[in-house]
Amino acid sequence: MRVFIVIFFCIITTCTCTQNDFPFRGQRDTEFDLQLTKHLLASQTTNTVISPLTVKILLVLLYEATGDAARFSGIQTKWELRTVLEYNGDLNATRSKYRQWLNSALSTHNDYNLQIATKFFVEDYIDVIYKYRIISDHYYNATVDRIPFSQPKNAAQLINNWVNKTTDGRISELVNPDELEGAIITLINAVCFKGLWTYPFPEFTTILTFYGKQKQVQASFMEQNGPFYYDDSDTLGAQLLRMPFQGGKFAMYFILPHQGKTVDDVLEKITPAALHLALWYMDETELNVTIPKFKFDFTEELNQPLKDIGIRKIFSQSAFLRVLTHAIDARSENLVPRVIQKTGININHLGSGVHGAAEAHRVNKIVGDETQIFTANRPFLFFIEDEDFGTLLIAGRVEDPTK
Repeated sequence: MRVFIVIFFCIITTCTCTQNDFPFRGQRDTEFDLQLTKHLLASQTTNTVISPLTVKILLVLLYEATGDAARFSGIQTKWELRTVLEYNGDLNATRSKYRQWLNSALSTHNDYNLQIATKFFVEDYIDVIYKYRIISDHYYNATVDRIPFSQPKNAAQLINNWVNKTTDGRISELVNPDELEGAIITLINAVCFKGLWTYPFPEFTTILTFYGKQKQVQASFMEQNGPFYYDDSDTLGAQLLRMPFQGGKFAMYFILPHQGKTVDDVLEKITPAALHLALWYMDETELNVTIPKFKFDFTEELNQPLKDIGIRKIFSQSAFLRVLTHAIDARSENLVPRVIQKTGININHLGSGVHGAAEAHRVNKIVGDETQIFTANRPFLFFIEDEDFGTLLIAGRVEDPTK
């Protein structure tokens, strides 16, 4: 049986941050992002991280692959993808949106580095339709390579070499030969992000207790005082902190449940409208910020979360990918997608290439009467946003910063 394996790899190395003038205030396109994120995060009890954007890019590419979808099964496949992705029927507008975002995000910048690369690895005998190759490359930064899937060991080596190069050596092995048995098409999306805070935390750390849901652990915490955008949301039952990255494009948000509340309590209350309103209410506030260092990897098969939010036909034997290739029957009866995402994140006080002892005046230990306290010493949520477009790049939950 042929297997259509869809594999994502996303590695995020976030190291230090920047103070931007103002948070994103426009309309966020977050319905799909939040649905997927909530389903995945709510189903986990450990450290979790996901990149909704990379999933969305791949699903849009699969939507493109359905073509005119004249058959009933094709219409079903196309309609599910269209509904969940909130596609309004204007394919040219959708293509332009992704091209604009990718061109902006991948532009060279001295203060941060973001790499997003999507590649189709196909069996040697497959000739992907030329028009589809052009559309994928031009609008979605996705390219196609032929490799010998009939020789899984060689195929795995070629895929891993590409991933290793794309992520600047941060990952040397993504797939093994056993995972490629019977495959004829593999889609891989690699994301690599590295950013610097404008005001890095001081080098010294403090060992404090982190009150996890299952147990208490001793963890390394970073601390600083300064003005940050902040809100204490009764609607979400959480404190929100924004820490922007240098370059004025990306920002990281922390969502800390109120005492007595859990991450799952907050996830239940998060909707696009509720989150947008809470972020809108954020105001520049003098804060004492204490957050833990954390670094972890996460791997999850995303088939079930995607089914939970309405994408089912693409995971059935009647999936319809008409224009993907000439070599496979249009109904693709033997192509059952498998969606896996491997993600890593690393948050610390400085990171590589940061401005050493710059902005040391923010390391003021005196907390005044007007200073608010943000101490992430219990499980919390986080996400990284492209503030030019309001795009959710990555999201996750921290249950134990020492894992």
